[in-house]
Amino acid sequence: MANFDYSLEPKRDILFIDVKSFYASVECAMRGYDPLTTMLVVMSTSDNTGNGLILASSPMAKKVLGISNVTRANNLPNHPDLIKVPPRMNLYVHENMKINRIFKKYVADEDWLPYSIDESVIDVTASLNLFVPDPDLNHRQKRWRLARIIQRDVYKQTGLYVTIGIGDNLLLAKLAMDNEAKHNRSLLAEWRYEDVESKVWNIPEITDFWGISSRTKARLYRLGVDTVKQLANLSPYQKSILFNGKSGLGAIGNQLYHHANGIDRTILSEESPQIKEKSYGNSQVLPKTYIDQIEIEVVVKEMAEQVASRIRRHGCLTQCVSLFIGASRGEDGSFHHQMKIPATNNTRKLSAYCIDIFRKHYRGQPIRHVGVTYSRLVFTDSRQLNLFESPEKLEAEEHLDQIIDRIRAKYGFTAIVHATSALEGARSIKRAGLVGGHDGGSAGGLDGL
Repeated sequence: MANFDYSLEPKRDILFIDVKSFYASVECAMRGYDPLTTMLVVMSTSDNTGNGLILASSPMAKKVLGISNVTRANNLPNHPDLIKVPPRMNLYVHENMKINRIFKKYVADEDWLPYSIDESVIDVTASLNLFVPDPDLNHRQKRWRLARIIQRDVYKQTGLYVTIGIGDNLLLAKLAMDNEAKHNRSLLAEWRYEDVESKVWNIPEITDFWGISSRTKARLYRLGVDTVKQLANLSPYQKSILFNGKSGLGAIGNQLYHHANGIDRTILSEESPQIKEKSYGNSQVLPKTYIDQIEIEVVVKEMAEQVASRIRRHGCLTQCVSLFIGASRGEDGSFHHQMKIPATNNTRKLSAYCIDIFRKHYRGQPIRHVGVTYSRLVFTDSRQLNLFESPEKLEAEEHLDQIIDRIRAKYGFTAIVHATSALEGARSIKRAGLVGGHDGGSAGGLDGL
């Protein structure tokens, strides 16, 4: 039985759109192949070992080979029909912009939200009758008709297939896309308020529900909740615990309860999509196993410098440095530690902090993953002077950082590099020509390089 009066909730015409297997589909379309029937993988390769990472796979490659987008290249099954291609991030960004221009034909700017490089949300409430004026169609039929029109428009102009979830609000559209449309032959599905009990509550795995990670699942389980239906029908006692900010999930718990009941009052035109980041960071999977401490420290310094450049460009200082070191598969020794520091965006200092953390916790284990994050950001131009450092020296270093940033912004990262970046094992020069960090399975962007 519904826990809310849905007649009082805002009812919009939301289309949540996903380009199916975006990177792999773009590569198929560029080669004149059907993205749904072609076996293709976008595969990065390391410099020497060939042990790269599968960054994207076409639906047919996933189905036939049983692979995912985290498969290592040396674990990729052999198949005579499989096409292997390198990543081309500039191409993907270009195609993303082309697709977004198509979406913006159907809505005003304020009714369009780019959710990721392959997903967008459009609110067609105000434009539905403009593009589907047929008086013989009911409201539901018009929503489906417009979704079909958009699917054909994208395919005609790009050769790509899009999956569309239709919903009375953004949440229901997203759930429809993720849990039903992706599995339908039409690549379309619609979830309405009247479908909450039959569809939302019957999502088989609670982590398939938007916003519930494995960690949140564990916290809900301790509360006696392991299905979406149970989450939607909490007892007063369970609500008091879940909504508690200390022992429960606070406002997030309250939001999850409402979402489980299909409630989402977001209206795109009234929301600001500009969300200020609480941290800046970058991470990468290394192209080979690193065992030389000097080589590892070179990579850590490069990443510390790159993220320092990012926070300077965004006009902020960091008060917390975090370093993640991931051991090679099958090895122990991964660690993730952070250090509170005086507010700074000084490259030399931030590199030194990262190296301090690394040397304190590194025990000689083989390394395959490195990540650097700066948090507790302060958006200010002021500096706190250190009695043990010369203000003139700090000012000179700040000026040098700014000069380097300007040179790289104008001429590219490789216009000026540290000598250590030319050493064996260094990564920044090799990564500088790539967009989005897609080399060797990088998990983070190259913003700043």
